[in-house]
Amino acid sequence: MLRSRLPAFAAAGLLAVTLASCGTVQVPAGPEATDPVCADIILAAPPQVLGMDRTETSSQGTAAWGSGEDTVVMRCGVTPPGPTTDQCTTLEDGNGVQIDWIIRELEGDVFQYTSYGREPAIDITVPLSAAPDQPSGAALDLAQVVSRNIEATDHCVGPGDEPTS
Repeated sequence: MLRSRLPAFAAAGLLAVTLASCGTVQVPAGPEATDPVCADIILAAPPQVLGMDRTETSSQGTAAWGSGEDTVVMRCGVTPPGPTTDQCTTLEDGNGVQIDWIIRELEGDVFQYTSYGREPAIDITVPLSAAPDQPSGAALDLAQVVSRNIEATDHCVGPGDEPTS
């Protein structure tokens, strides 16, 4: 797997995920979080991801599951990725739903999955501690809600290859 380590300050900005005293996960919204499609995605997001219960978030267009350092976060309305040398992989869930994801390993053993070829774009951050054997499980758990609400307009060239465009 290709690894792209973001500087600590960039990872901190993407993962400014903390629990407030009331249990709300503090998550920065994506720049296009007000897109009506994002509202549909957040409303349709499942009650559990990776077996962890959904918890409240602080920002529009976001959802989270788990608690503390094991929190999985989804943000809708992030900047759609363009051509990149980062790994682009098609993941298929148990129902045959396929989503193309740009996968990056951030500092702190956190994986980030950003949808490729769909607008608005989605990103999912998964701490390795939440899914040590298969961090992609979170993206697979969310494949149905993404595919029902956002049509693919572009695809990865192939597993592990650069995306098209």
